[in-house]
Amino acid sequence: MKKFWKKVGFLGLTVLPVGVSLIGQFLASLIVMLLYSMFVAFRAGMSGMRDPEQLQQLVSGAMMDSLPAGILTYHLAAVVIFGIWYYFGCGRPKFQSPARVFNLRNILVTTIMGLAMCLAANAMVLAATYVVPGVIEAYMEMAEAAGLGTDALTIIASVLVGPVGEEILCRGITFHYAGKVVCGMRNQKAAFWIANSLQALMFGVMHANLVQGTYAFFLGLCLGWLTHRYRSLYPAILAHMIVNFASTFLADPFFSLIPENFIMYLFVLFVGTVIILAAVFWDREKALKQ
Repeated sequence: MKKFWKKVGFLGLTVLPVGVSLIGQFLASLIVMLLYSMFVAFRAGMSGMRDPEQLQQLVSGAMMDSLPAGILTYHLAAVVIFGIWYYFGCGRPKFQSPARVFNLRNILVTTIMGLAMCLAANAMVLAATYVVPGVIEAYMEMAEAAGLGTDALTIIASVLVGPVGEEILCRGITFHYAGKVVCGMRNQKAAFWIANSLQALMFGVMHANLVQGTYAFFLGLCLGWLTHRYRSLYPAILAHMIVNFASTFLADPFFSLIPENFIMYLFVLFVGTVIILAAVFWDREKALKQ
């Protein structure tokens, strides 16, 4: 019974970081928006603006304009907070230098998987527009309202800073506790995939919407495999950066070159999945020969 409750406790710790992340995202965005809107309102008042309706419009616009800064603020804080949590709460893991983790083959596998994950994730969303158009339209409206675009702060947050904090959280902390949940299982492969699925599920939940959460789950499985394969967070961080970079700058040009229909999107999804699996099995075979 004691062992059971211990595993329940580790399961709770598996979920806890995601809850902290969601609260942190909300608070960081809210604080930055409030501070910036107060600053804008103060400047407008000092310049002589007294019309309440104009002030309200100005403040509303300021709050939306400051959202990318709020997102970046959260991601910077997340790297520090979850980095400390990971180090002191997960057995003080040893951090290898990237030079010791990476070689030409590892970089190649990570890059191929990152690009293929981007291809598969975007194809999945485009194919879903034919199956659940209402859900996708709602997601697009939410993304537009949230100001998710290609401004400098958003790019820095999503491509450079965000992957570091999210990998420490999901493939570091959450994966560590998920491993404790399945510790003691005789079938080590099954134990790995259960733990990997748990952290990938939390990665999906962290995105707080059905569309991103669905493809984030599958991306999380791949990123978890990279972490497990190389026993380091660096490959997952690099792959995550590649996915976000390619989604921001390469996905639209690529998909504009192919016919817009459900079958084609399914085909691209299939090709992306095959490339990922091929990279996994090719690298596995290389690993077995070492």
